[in-house]
Amino acid sequence: MSVVREFERAFNRQDVDGLVDCFAEHGRYRDTFFGEHVGGSALRAMFERMFREGRDYAWTMDAVVESPAMAAAEWTFSYVATEAVPRSAGRKVRFHGMSLFELQGGKISAYREHFDEGVALLQLGFKPESLAKILARRID
Repeated sequence: MSVVREFERAFNRQDVDGLVDCFAEHGRYRDTFFGEHVGGSALRAMFERMFREGRDYAWTMDAVVESPAMAAAEWTFSYVATEAVPRSAGRKVRFHGMSLFELQGGKISAYREHFDEGVALLQLGFKPESLAKILARRID
């Protein structure tokens, strides 16, 4: 079975152990909202935080291309923000993106994602002026 599909299924079950098991020992996950996390304990903490701050997750890998060393997935992601994020509580968020997975020995050694962060932040209730400040920090 594809590790990308295993990752998708574990995420949608909110199975933190299953998610961490998809990664190599020193696996790296670069999340647009939560930053970069390396290693099992950091990944575990990040996924636990995600599941505290959101509910009704649906992450669908719409298209996956995979080789033994690399995978790419185009996806649709949605969730509802919980009370753990007071400014956004109850807001439903849905957006599309793409992820790259570097693979070693059938595990994810590195993950990175790309999506329109502005679309997600607007749905979370950020005002356009706040959004401009946040996105301006992302310019390299």
